[in-house]
Amino acid sequence: MTNYYETCLRETSDEIKQKTSDLGWESTNCDYETVFLEAENWGELKRKIDRNRGDADILVFKGGDEQLNRKAAESSRIDVLLHPEKGRKDSGIDHVVAEKAADNHVAIGFDLKQLLEKEGKHRSFVLKHWRRNLKLCEKYGTPYVITSGASEKLDLRAPRDLKAIIDSLGFEGRKSVSDYPKRILERSENVESQVRSGVEEVDRE
Repeated sequence: MTNYYETCLRETSDEIKQKTSDLGWESTNCDYETVFLEAENWGELKRKIDRNRGDADILVFKGGDEQLNRKAAESSRIDVLLHPEKGRKDSGIDHVVAEKAADNHVAIGFDLKQLLEKEGKHRSFVLKHWRRNLKLCEKYGTPYVITSGASEKLDLRAPRDLKAIIDSLGFEGRKSVSDYPKRILERSENVESQVRSGVEEVDRE
C-alpha cells in the first residue's frame, strides 16, 4: 500500500488535519513543524535559516529570485525550494541548480496555487516551466514534491489529484507525493536525533 505525505500546507488547523486524512494523506505538516522562509538577499536568508533550522522539522524556502534559488539549492539545511519559477519568465532553475539541489538533498517544490492563480496562456507557461524542471530533476536525481499549498480547507487536494498532474506532464507522480516527501521526513528525523537536542532555541523573524 502506498502512503502519501503532504509537506507544505500553509494552514495546519485540526479541521485541515481531519480533512487531509479523509482525502487519503497518511501524514501532513499538521503533524510536524514546517517553516516557510522568504528573503530579499542571501544574508537575510542565511540569518533566517540559522534562526529556524533548530526548531523546524521541514524548512521551506519560497523561491523565485534567481540568485536565492541557487543559494537555497546549495544549502543542505533547506529541505524544499518551493516554486522557483514564481514571478519569472523562465523556470527558475538550470542544470547547475538542479545538480546542487540533488547533492544537498533539497527538493524542488511544485505549488498548485501557482498554477491555479493563472489563466489561459499564463497557466500554459507555468506547466511548461514545471515540465522543464521535472526533466532536470529526473536527469540529475533531484527530489521533487508537489503541494496544494492550501491555506484553507477548500484548497486541499487528494494525493491522487496532485499525482495526476505530475503524471500528465510525463513524469512519475508517485515520487512527488510519496517517495520523496517520505525521504524528507526521514531525513528530518535523522537530523533531529543527531543534533536537535543540542541546538539553542532562538526567536524567529
